[in-house]
Amino acid sequence: MNGKNAQMFEIQLGPSGEVVMAGRLDATQCDGALRFLEAVAAPRVIDLARLEYIASSGLRVFLLTQKRVRGSGAGLRLINVPPQIHDIFRYAGFDRIIDMSRAAG
Repeated sequence: MNGKNAQMFEIQLGPSGEVVMAGRLDATQCDGALRFLEAVAAPRVIDLARLEYIASSGLRVFLLTQKRVRGSGAGLRLINVPPQIHDIFRYAGFDRIIDMSRAAG
């Protein structure tokens, strides 16, 4: 089933404790991404430099994570957000509730 057209998504902890996402966060990947983020005590920084696509269901992952982190008195910060992903967050109004910085270039 893992042919050349399989949609790939990776989520892991980076060297500085940041969460790193890569690939395509579509509806089939959201539950796993949310479970990963819930297992991280306080994910404060998420690096999206290698995220290529986010489905509307993927926005929910960030919204739920922001609510949880904010409940502990902190806030979520998205870094290296690619322009096409930043546009999606902006259109959804997430730029008003989540701190994010666009990727350079």
